[in-house]
Amino acid sequence: MDDSITLLCINLAKLTLFSLMLSLGMTLRLEQVLLLWQRPGLLNRSILAIVVVVPVLAVLTVLCFRLPSEIEVGLILIAIAPGTSLTFHLPHYNRSQPYAIALQATVSLLAVITVPLTITMLQAFFPPEAQISPLNVVRQLTVAQLLPLLIGVAVRHCWSDLANNLEALITQVANVLFCILIIWVLAQQLDAVLHIDIVSLIVIGLLVLISLWVGHLLGGRESFTRMTLATTTATHSAALALFIAALNFPHLSISPAIAVYVLVSVAITIAYLTWHLPTRVS
Repeated sequence: MDDSITLLCINLAKLTLFSLMLSLGMTLRLEQVLLLWQRPGLLNRSILAIVVVVPVLAVLTVLCFRLPSEIEVGLILIAIAPGTSLTFHLPHYNRSQPYAIALQATVSLLAVITVPLTITMLQAFFPPEAQISPLNVVRQLTVAQLLPLLIGVAVRHCWSDLANNLEALITQVANVLFCILIIWVLAQQLDAVLHIDIVSLIVIGLLVLISLWVGHLLGGRESFTRMTLATTTATHSAALALFIAALNFPHLSISPAIAVYVLVSVAITIAYLTWHLPTRVS
């Protein structure tokens, strides 16, 4: 990939992640976080599904199937990148909003620790050309994820009227940037996307399906909580995964695998909700 295109990809991924976290911070209210933290059973199951089970599933997938190295690294990166922008556009979001926002904020804060730690443990599954320094990831996530999240929280806490006025705009900007990022990756890497083999597509779909099932199973008795955890567990943060990939090993063609994962996970998640909502929602 040309250096100028690589730099553009890095900056676009960084700006997208920054705006998503700023939007989340401005949306977040303390009582929403406390509502989740006061339910340790649900909190622990949610973190277990997102931070532990899905990365383990990705590793097992890499071990069980002979996939191209770019696909393997892409699957591992998307699996260890907690959070999602999809939850806030789903039909059940209004009813599960406090849990969804609190969950997003919790795993986004934990990501500064869990992502570098997971990378350290999974280095053996990365090819030699995709080795990455966990300390560099800590610094990168602190600037691109933790800082904007805390800025958003500070604005919400200190200037609530300003946060109310800016919240919708920043959320729209973040969503547009995310769509542009995925479309741009697909356009720039169209040849690589079209050459992803059928086995890799099936494996990606299988990983999404199992992740959905894990989130649904661990989401508790409330239907909207189950659906929120299922979608969060299955989709993960493509912006974060693309940011890490573009910044640390831009010479590898990993972004097409991540972009395809987004498309597959969105399609399967929509199908899951289409099937699930009519029987669960009055």
